[in-house]
Amino acid sequence: MRIFSVTRALVPGLVLIGLVGTAHADLKVVSKMTMDAPAMGGLGGLGGGAPATPKPGEAVKSVTYYKGSKVRTEDAAGIITVTDNEAGTITRIDPKKKTYSTIKLTELTEQLTGAGGPGAQFMEMLDMKVKADVKKGGHEREIAGKKATDYLWTATMSMSLKGAAEGAGGIAGEVANISMEGEQWTTEDVKLPGTPATAKTAAAPALPGLGGGMMGGMMKMMNNMPGMKTMMDKLAEIKGFSLLTNMKIKIKSPFAEAQGADLSKPITNTTEVLELSEAALDDTLFAVPAGFKKVAYETPQLPGFGG
Repeated sequence: MRIFSVTRALVPGLVLIGLVGTAHADLKVVSKMTMDAPAMGGLGGLGGGAPATPKPGEAVKSVTYYKGSKVRTEDAAGIITVTDNEAGTITRIDPKKKTYSTIKLTELTEQLTGAGGPGAQFMEMLDMKVKADVKKGGHEREIAGKKATDYLWTATMSMSLKGAAEGAGGIAGEVANISMEGEQWTTEDVKLPGTPATAKTAAAPALPGLGGGMMGGMMKMMNNMPGMKTMMDKLAEIKGFSLLTNMKIKIKSPFAEAQGADLSKPITNTTEVLELSEAALDDTLFAVPAGFKKVAYETPQLPGFGG
């Protein structure tokens, strides 16, 4: 398993902070995400993961529709994902192949984070110390036609392997020291559908490169990681719907460098909402088209846990 790729997997989870809202009718969001990450050598590239994950410097757009308890996202690969939070299901639709597949969210989360899953395997090995801070930036600007205010946040993570000691290869238990800083612009003028509890799940598919339901599994995994719940709770002080996020992550690790990783440049990520529409949405957007064939659901790979 590629230990350092967890940093790559953390990015969408951190972007998600600030998306939770209260009841609203319908909403359409067009957004783009741009990421640049260093090569991780023998540890596996940080650019790996889901098929729609951006290549370094490439802007990937996604369109997300919200109606009641349902969310539809269209990714760069043309795959449609419909998450029904009330029914507790996720449906993936492939318009090119004219196929669809459905799975219970509880089953998907268990596959991703349960015993034997990639998240569980990693957590069994990991010891992490985390610190985080959030403050209001005090600025205002207009983004996608909405009044936005900024938050500034920082976080540090010290990662080590449980029970590891100096080995023949000269690599000790300390895996990495990671420092993160971000600027997040949010608005109180946009509210996600449903209650605050369901809104967090509903927000997940809005992120490019991640199918619906996957993000919920990742959020659970992150909250179960040693120290991560404290960090996520702190970042939850960011209020409102996120319109723009700029993030920078720096990694220091003799362990990674010994495996050929180039850590001279930081990981950078920008996620921006380009368009918002609150017009009524047709129910057919959230239904499987007539004549599509049902196939077995293939569990997507959490970004960064590739072989």
